[in-house]
Amino acid sequence: DQLTRYHEELQRAWKAGERVLSIKIVIKCTRLLADTSVPQFYPSVFIMVTEILDTFGEIVWDRILGKAEEEEEGEKKEEEKEKEEKGKKGKKKKKKKKSRLPPNWTTEDINVNAKETCRNWFYKISSIRELLPRIYMEMCLLKCYRFLSTDEYPQVLSRLASMIRGVGDPLVSVFAQCYLARCGGVVCRDESGYATTMVYDYLYGFKEYESEKFAGSLNRMGVSLEEFLHLQSPAVEWIFKCVGRKAPKSVFTTTLKHYRDYSSNSMVLKHIIDCFDPKHYAPNAAAMVSLVKMAKPSKVGMIGVFETIAERFIQSPPPEEQRMLVLNEVWKVVTKCDDLKTYISCSTAWLEVVLHHYSSLELNVLLRDVVKHLVVAEQEGQVEGIGKDLEPLVKLLVHHCYDFNGVILKSGELLAILDKFKESRKAEHCKELLESFAKHSDETSDPVLINTLFEVSRTLHDSIDSLSPEGEQRHCASLICGFIEKINYGKDFERQLNTYVECRAGFCNLDDVKTRLVLCVCKLAMQTLNLMKGKHNKKTAAFVKGCLAFNHITIPSIEDTKIRLELLVTCGLVGLKNMCLPQTDTFLKQAIVIVPEVAGGNGGADMIAWVGTFCGLLVVVPGSPDLGPFYLMNGLQKALQKWSEEEEGGNAAVSSMMKASKKFAKSKCLLLMLGTCSSWSQKKLPYAIPGVDSNDTLYGGSEGYMEELKQLTEGIVAEVVADIEAMEGDSSMKDELVLGLLDCLIEFFQGPSADKMIKSLAKKMMKREQESGGLDKNKGWFLKIKKRLGLQTDQ
Repeated sequence: DQLTRYHEELQRAWKAGERVLSIKIVIKCTRLLADTSVPQFYPSVFIMVTEILDTFGEIVWDRILGKAEEEEEGEKKEEEKEKEEKGKKGKKKKKKKKSRLPPNWTTEDINVNAKETCRNWFYKISSIRELLPRIYMEMCLLKCYRFLSTDEYPQVLSRLASMIRGVGDPLVSVFAQCYLARCGGVVCRDESGYATTMVYDYLYGFKEYESEKFAGSLNRMGVSLEEFLHLQSPAVEWIFKCVGRKAPKSVFTTTLKHYRDYSSNSMVLKHIIDCFDPKHYAPNAAAMVSLVKMAKPSKVGMIGVFETIAERFIQSPPPEEQRMLVLNEVWKVVTKCDDLKTYISCSTAWLEVVLHHYSSLELNVLLRDVVKHLVVAEQEGQVEGIGKDLEPLVKLLVHHCYDFNGVILKSGELLAILDKFKESRKAEHCKELLESFAKHSDETSDPVLINTLFEVSRTLHDSIDSLSPEGEQRHCASLICGFIEKINYGKDFERQLNTYVECRAGFCNLDDVKTRLVLCVCKLAMQTLNLMKGKHNKKTAAFVKGCLAFNHITIPSIEDTKIRLELLVTCGLVGLKNMCLPQTDTFLKQAIVIVPEVAGGNGGADMIAWVGTFCGLLVVVPGSPDLGPFYLMNGLQKALQKWSEEEEGGNAAVSSMMKASKKFAKSKCLLLMLGTCSSWSQKKLPYAIPGVDSNDTLYGGSEGYMEELKQLTEGIVAEVVADIEAMEGDSSMKDELVLGLLDCLIEFFQGPSADKMIKSLAKKMMKREQESGGLDKNKGWFLKIKKRLGLQTDQ
């Protein structure tokens, strides 16, 4: 709160023109950085004070830049001008001609007034008696040196780095060096000589940490040496980043020598490894690992340093001949780590190194060790909340799960690691695995891979319940279907069918998956038929019957009746092609039974489309010796009647409209059935199934057959006519049905009885059209009827 008040006071004082007060406020703030009595809060205080310093530097910069951008008519000293502005507020101010500086301005573009103002500020700063405020204030004004010179920055930065040596407290000193590195990076990014000097100074200062006097100071502050160095770590990291960004190998070598001679602390070594280019030390990776082992411990343990070196080895790996030595030496230490979170973090880093630069053998060893640690931790009750720490590791495994020919999936360790997550996160990772499999893998017959993915898919399936959103269910079903479609055992069809049976048991709650399984089994039956070139032997015939039995059991478990209808027709066709006539009859009978259960949505269009497909199949389905040649058509006619009479939910008006649309759709279906009757009346059917004797062969156009067909046809026509006469409301629906019926009779049927029906319907139609004035609209139909009946008059 106090520093926040100082920040606000600085801004108010500056706006009021009180420059001296502004400087005093900043000096007061920087004095706080000399206080290390409570070192734990020092980094936080440093951040807040440097924010105030940054604000001070910006407002001074803006003032000098404003001076540089203006030229006055007549010259006045800055002090006189400020007095005049204060004393003559009501008077008109002098006009100023604005002269904007060019974008890349230099010292030569700055006017004298601005330069003098800038020098004046540096004179004020240099007159501060206390060392720390003087250093910090000059550092925050570093950017202003640009108004005076463009080539003095290296000397200024080196001078300030040397001045910081006079700061006695190591904590205060290193944070001052950090602020200089930050400010220097802004004004002179490519200059790092001063930062290198500060690194050497910092490392040399480690000799003091071994003295008894310093130990006493730490006791008074109530911190250990490890905690004290940990407080320095953010500042040290910033300085090393400034040095190591583009440092040549010579600077790295010298820095490492200073480290060995004076520091040998793991915190410092971590920053050296992290901030310098790994190409400098990767060729001597084994030596660096030895150096890590010899480092003195700090808050950053040996495992943490090994994690950092792994992250750098991803970019620049060790030489081929050193890789196994490096991994073995590192893992001797890492595997003994007792802290599970630290172990997992380090293992994740080295896992990525192994995935990029080692073989599947090392990968398996590492994964087994990770699972071993997780099992031990679980026995000790230490895995609570470990899922968050395992996230990076699992994401890495998922991303690379198909490297090394899918060895990660085949190993089984991935499933063991996934078991440590909560169900929701585990399901998300399963999705990622299946998405990756769908994108990167072809069809597979590997039993280990299939078993692993089956378990992954089952985990995803079990995460879905009746309350899950419909979109989530569809997405999960899509992923599982993608896995099922890529299972391919080649010609081992029985093994393939057994796998589908397991999938049906494992994914019983997802209708989309069961639908896909039915289609896959139909495909399997057809592949068997093609393999046998259309002629089954005893074994393959039994196998196809087994496929059809699978579908016969599976389809009833699907809730959507429309999907069931479509699948039953598909299975009926597959059974017919494979000459399994009893199974075909069973599927088609089952389809007819559930027709009344279908909802009448979409105006009955779905039912019309399905009946068209069904009737197309009935053309070649042979009749039953016991039930007659047309028992399926008779059953369909009765089922459609029940369907049209089925009450729909909703209010009375909606129910009435739905009933009318279903009646209309039923009549359209009956017209499609007339087309099938027409096909049956031909001596040779328009198409046939190889190996299957259809009605044209079985009955050969016998009198009994033709008489029964005639009765069926007349019954269908009579039902359509009755529907037309009973229809109320929209006359266009009547006209459409009449014209459809006339079209069927004209195109498909011949003989006196057909002509009689055509003439009767035509008279009724014409009379209604004359009354409604729509005769011209359907004139083409009546000409067609006239031609069929051989009429000579216009009537």
